[in-house]
Amino acid sequence: MAVEVRMIPVSQIVEDPEQPRREMDPESLKGLADSLRQHGMLQPIVVKPLHHVNMYQIVIGERRWRAAQMAGLYEIPCIVREVDPEEALTDQLIENLQREDLRPIDRARALQAAKTRLGLSNRDLASRLGISERMVGYMLELLELPEAIAEQVVSRPNRPAEGAITEKHARFLKQLNEMPELQAQVAEKIKSDRLSTDDTAKLVRALRMSPERAEELLRGSAPDWAEWTTPELPPLPEEDTHAAVSPTVTASSSAASAAAVTASSRPADVVRQAIELLGELEPSAMSPEQRVETVEVLRSLLIVAETLIDQLMEQ
Repeated sequence: MAVEVRMIPVSQIVEDPEQPRREMDPESLKGLADSLRQHGMLQPIVVKPLHHVNMYQIVIGERRWRAAQMAGLYEIPCIVREVDPEEALTDQLIENLQREDLRPIDRARALQAAKTRLGLSNRDLASRLGISERMVGYMLELLELPEAIAEQVVSRPNRPAEGAITEKHARFLKQLNEMPELQAQVAEKIKSDRLSTDDTAKLVRALRMSPERAEELLRGSAPDWAEWTTPELPPLPEEDTHAAVSPTVTASSSAASAAAVTASSRPADVVRQAIELLGELEPSAMSPEQRVETVEVLRSLLIVAETLIDQLMEQ
């Protein structure tokens, strides 16, 4: 069936209060208004009728409607559709997700609102929007940052950060949620030192592993942080070496395992081997001192693993 386009007076059209976009760049709107004055509106907006009041509510195209008002247009082309609130919200989300100028925090808030209103899981929402569940999760994670930082995050797909806090930077900043003062300082350093996401990952990991050296780390640069991104595993005293592992783990088997890890060309095999070795540890065979030391090393390992996961997932 052919789509019918009607010319509707701008004054008979109202915005949707549930529109995900909260802010529109005035300069961008002015540029669009100038274009509309010269060429008119080439792409119709989508509206739904508000019965009994002879008015229409915008489903898609609020930015063009606002620019038309600025341009002084009397009427604009519209596609009139009967849509329920659920369908309208989905259409608006799809339109806005495709716009690079929509702030990431507005996108995240819109997704969260849709989840709440429609009672959807991340998977269901991703299916409706035609994006991956992982992408939905990444967008929503932005809401876990302090608002002052989240408001600064910009979208820079496939472009250098150039001193801005991007969505990739935000994933590593989130790891400092329990250290808000350090988190704010790192956010400022990202902007002032134009840190890459890889350098930010190193700095965040170093701060989490050695928060007592925060002042020194924040004064430093990537080469300094690299020294702190891999935890040093202090050797156990010679006489305690066998007590720290299960009796079934011999010195020769440990050496063979280490050789297998070194020789492996598949990263996943390295991780699997590490998991196997950790599974062979026997806490009941450890001395109190060894337990304390092992806990500290495992905590460092958790930090390394969490940061590495974020780095791998952003590729």
